[in-house]
Formats: sequence, C-alpha cells, structure tokens
Amino acid sequence: MKFLLAARPVLLTACALAVVVLTGCAAKSDPAVDGSAEWRLRSLEESFLQFQEAQRSQEDRLKHLESRLEERLKRLETELEEVKAQQTASAGLAPAEPPVARSPEPRPWTQPPVSASSQVPPTSSAPALKSSSASKPVPAPARAPSAKEIQNAYERGLKLVLADKPGPGRDALKEFLARYPDNSLTPNALYWIGETWYAQKDYTQAVLSFKDVTQKYPRHPKASAALYKSALAYEATGDKANAMFYLKALLDEYPRSEEASPARVKLKALGG
Repeated sequence: MKFLLAARPVLLTACALAVVVLTGCAAKSDPAVDGSAEWRLRSLEESFLQFQEAQRSQEDRLKHLESRLEERLKRLETELEEVKAQQTASAGLAPAEPPVARSPEPRPWTQPPVSASSQVPPTSSAPALKSSSASKPVPAPARAPSAKEIQNAYERGLKLVLADKPGPGRDALKEFLARYPDNSLTPNALYWIGETWYAQKDYTQAVLSFKDVTQKYPRHPKASAALYKSALAYEATGDKANAMFYLKALLDEYPRSEEASPARVKLKALGG
C-alpha cells in the first residue's frame, strides 16, 4: 500500500509525458493518424482514471478493514478486562457444591447418627474443693431401671397411639424418651410420635419426627417406614415432587424392606 502511494507521482509524470509526446506527434501527422493518436490518448487517460479509481477504492477498503480490526481489538480487550475482574472477585470464594438430590429436600438418612453419649462434656477449670470431715455424705446412686420397666413405659405410650389417642400417646412417648433417651426402643418411639402427628393431619410435624428416625438411625428397621410415611405426608399436602422423591429414596436405600412393595405401587400411581 505504501509502495503504491509512493509510485503515484512517478506514474502521473509518465502519463503526462506520454500525453505531450502523443500530442506532438499528432501535430506532425496526417488526419488519419491524428484520429488514432487521439483515440489512444483518450484510452490512456481512461486507463489512468480507472487506475486512480481502483487505487482509491482499495485505500477505502483498507481503511474500512483497519477500522473493523481496531473495533474488534477494543472489544476483545474489554471482554478480557471483564474476565480478569470476575476472576479477581471470585478468587477468594470456594466453588459452590453441585446439588446431589433430585429434590430440594436433603437426604438425612445418609448422615451418620449422632448420639448424646458421643459428646464429651467440657472439663471444668475450677480447682477441686478439699474434702472435710464435716462434708455431707454422698448419696448412693439411683438404681438402674430394669428392662421390664423400660418396656412397660414404651408400651404405655404405644397402646395409647394404637387406641386412637394420639395426644396422650405422644405425651407418654415423649416422657419415655426423656427418661430413657439412649434405649434401643428410642427409634420406635420417635417413629410413633410421627404417627401421632400424621393422625392429627399435622403433616409438617409428622415429617420432622420421621426425619429424626432417618437421620439418627438410618439402619434401623423403622427408617424405611419413616421414609414411606414422609412420602404419604407430602402427598397429603399436595407436594407430589417430594412425595415421589421420598418413595424413590426408599426404593434406593431399602429395596428389600417391607415398605418397598407399597412404595412401588404408590410411585407408579403418582406417575413415577
């Protein structure tokens, strides 16, 4: 491009000399030759004009391409600065964990149970008091309850629930849990408390009680029953998505449980 621009004066000079020469020759020749020389002169002028026009057109195209290239470079630089700014802003943030469930509800039955006995109470930093002869005698420890007493306390609440007395039955089972919190019958008591809420159509409290079973005792036989009744509770509230979610979770986690067969029937009825 720079070469063409530099050569323009030379070309113009050459064309001008050619015109002068041809004009001089035409003055000394005959009319027939004059017509041929004039035609050649005009042809040469037209060619030169076409060359100038092509040159201007090429210069315009080059300027247009340069303008587009500059705009594109500016746009790329702007996008690059935005990406750098986003990376700088998110440099100190941890990546978000992707969802692993097919429903907004968590999968509490996959979490390990946390028992009260595993929590170690903090040690006291207060100095121990010196014993004195005037101190009161330490009372003897209370007698540990027998297995029959624990069983009777549990069955008292269960009988009330089965007798269609959900309120008194729930109170009796809560008393049982308060007196014997780490007993082998604790998962059963939690499940039947959920049944009392379900019987009273308080489905929110029912789901929360059933979730206590699946969260704290995921391998207990009542865990599968708690998942099934959670699905029924959600179905009763019109939440079909969560109902299907809990039914599928039951079939995934406890495919051989007693509740697996009715869960398949219910899931099919819901369109799952």
